[in-house]
Amino acid sequence: MNEIANRFLELFYKISQIPRESGKEKKFADFLEIFAKDNNLECYRDKSNNILIKKHGNKENNEPVILQAHIDMVCVKRENSNHNFDIDPIEIIKNGDVISARDTSLGADQGIGLAIMLLILESSKMKHPDLECLFTTEEETTFNGAVSFDYSKLRGKRLINLDHCKDNSIVIGCDADICNKYIFEGKQIASSIPSYKIRVCNVKGGNSGIEIERSNKSAITIMAKILQKLQMVDDVLICKILGGKSEGDIATSCECIIKTKIKDIENKVKENFPEDNIQIQAYKTLMELSFSVEDSKKIINEIINLKQGLVEAKNNIITSGNIWIIETEKNKVIITGILRSIEEKGLQKQNRENYSISKKNDFVVEEIYQDSAWIPNINSKLKEDYKNIYYKVNGEYPDFEITHGGLECSCIAKRMTGLDIISIGSIIEDFHTANEKMYISSCEKTIKTLLAYLECENN
Repeated sequence: MNEIANRFLELFYKISQIPRESGKEKKFADFLEIFAKDNNLECYRDKSNNILIKKHGNKENNEPVILQAHIDMVCVKRENSNHNFDIDPIEIIKNGDVISARDTSLGADQGIGLAIMLLILESSKMKHPDLECLFTTEEETTFNGAVSFDYSKLRGKRLINLDHCKDNSIVIGCDADICNKYIFEGKQIASSIPSYKIRVCNVKGGNSGIEIERSNKSAITIMAKILQKLQMVDDVLICKILGGKSEGDIATSCECIIKTKIKDIENKVKENFPEDNIQIQAYKTLMELSFSVEDSKKIINEIINLKQGLVEAKNNIITSGNIWIIETEKNKVIITGILRSIEEKGLQKQNRENYSISKKNDFVVEEIYQDSAWIPNINSKLKEDYKNIYYKVNGEYPDFEITHGGLECSCIAKRMTGLDIISIGSIIEDFHTANEKMYISSCEKTIKTLLAYLECENN
């Protein structure tokens, strides 16, 4: 296994050298085409830069297995980092069993899955059935890759997605979601009132599906509560607000330029939020235009009142919300947020409530997309077969899990009738943040189990 693990790490490092931010996957798709050609493998590429690589099997039972992972990664960095995700490689740090990155997200989500697929595709020694390896784009943003792919290119009826972040469970379902833009259009006015920039940063972020409890303390929410408390002292006029960096994640930073007559605002801001580790700054700046006091109140109320964090938990069903991004475009403030639940009625109920909240604050709601839930298949043969192989390899049975975060499995299942799907993975901690880390031993465990499943003559 050491030889396989070492080659896996080499491939992971190679992947980390290639920029692959969501919507900018062309360079990585180019790499995959060259990889397929070098290994004499059949390759198909579509206009969305999805890549399908096929490899003939070497077993008696050659019924195809589809392996699927997404190319793109969430690109975040520390405040003091000069890293350019368009051109700079991820700088990998290895400390014993732990792999992390210097001052940026690591891209273990889903670099691990990509490296495992390449490992199997290039090997001449591993025993497996026919393989159809699907590499999709824009999973971290719009799911555009999974939505637009031509699934008639696939023959397999078993799909193993490699996007899970644990090694002791198998995902058999995921929640539906609704993504909206909430847009306020006001009138900006000039005044001689002093201007200040308030910055909130170093907030603990993460994936809004996995660490949704952090959403109530996102940088955007903290900023809104700071402004709300300042309003109790005197008028606050918002000039510009900007927060959040990547879709689907909990905002780690936010900045807002305001106008106010409040004295000693630098200390008042910090007194309101003496949180450990969170950095809050306020200093004078120059800005001519701002929204009115009333418009500013509406913007603050919208942020605070939109459904965020754990909205409802009932019979093991979680409904949640998260504001991804807030931005200002001239006289418009635009908020992008998501709601999640596997229960359709609960999801639609919260969506209606967000519409009602927005109407009161004069925000217009525009739906960006809806993703349906991946409902567990209680008769899944793939689930049972993989569970038994897992026990054989690891001496214990895995848990079965319905993840609160969205997976491409929901899109694919909707477009391929009769498909049997599971999602597996390795331990990833604090993914979608600059603290992201993975564990070599966990990756070895996942590789060993997957190879055992592919090698088994009954599968």
